[in-house]
Amino acid sequence: MRKLILRFLAWVYRLCLVFSQSWHRGMPCGIKKVPARVISVGNITWGGTGKTPLVTKLARDLSYYGKRVVVLVRGYGKDEVEELRKNLPHIPILVGRDRVRTARRAVKQFNAEYILLDDGFQHIRLHRDLDIVNINAAAPFGPGGLTPMGTLREPLENLARADIFMLTKSNIGSKNLHWIRQKLLSIKPNAVIFEAVHKPLKFTDGLRNSFVPLSGVKGKRVAVLSGIGDPHSFEKTVENLGAEILFAARFDDHHPFTPSEIGEFIRRCGELQLREVITTEKDFYRLEPALKKTGASGRAPLDFYILHIEFQVGDEEDFIRRCVNSAQR
Repeated sequence: MRKLILRFLAWVYRLCLVFSQSWHRGMPCGIKKVPARVISVGNITWGGTGKTPLVTKLARDLSYYGKRVVVLVRGYGKDEVEELRKNLPHIPILVGRDRVRTARRAVKQFNAEYILLDDGFQHIRLHRDLDIVNINAAAPFGPGGLTPMGTLREPLENLARADIFMLTKSNIGSKNLHWIRQKLLSIKPNAVIFEAVHKPLKFTDGLRNSFVPLSGVKGKRVAVLSGIGDPHSFEKTVENLGAEILFAARFDDHHPFTPSEIGEFIRRCGELQLREVITTEKDFYRLEPALKKTGASGRAPLDFYILHIEFQVGDEEDFIRRCVNSAQR
């Protein structure tokens, strides 16, 4: 019975999606343009594809070429906003559900030449000059099909709208790369496909704000704590650095950690005699307030190591050239 209900809800979701997208395309001025180049970085599944790291990289690269860049975020995940602001201190980050309004503000207030949409593939109301879709090579299209049965936000055939496909975490999902390429080419025969990896850069001690080398966890027994879309790839990266994971606490993407949850986590680590905890940069923005409320940030019963990654694109020169030269269609 539950499966039938989910299938019905997925059918209703699909109808609403088709209606919404057809309405915007069919209405006069249904899709709005702004006097700036708009690049969307999105995905077709829920979470875990590395949109924010790619937006960060792209914003830095465009700025390096002397372009005036503004990033637009809907603001569903406050952690992502904080991550962007910390990593892009000199680039405006505008938060708002109405992408057209925030895009116009980006042009008027900051004279933006390039506007980057974080998670913009499904938001067709704002015209974009380049649509980049990230696909997690380790878990490309998820199980179960369209939401709420599965993790797809749109039917796969809608990938034909994309201009560039970015196969992220391609080192972890290397065995899937060939068939993902074949699938994308069956949907869009002239698909432009790049591969990327999340390269570990360093750890920082979140409670002491100090640097920890990647080799600092080699051979250690650790716990991991995450509330992200793809915990498997994060944990695999930690293991590849030589750590042995004895306890993995997984929460939903963007989960707001509570003091009681963190208290229980600390208790469990104590039972297992674990001292080091590894978490993601995005998670620590939500974790730190809960730690302070438990008092753990003061007495530091655990070391919380934040893993910092760098988004690396194969054939980077060609990718950046296509982004810089994106022209209105």
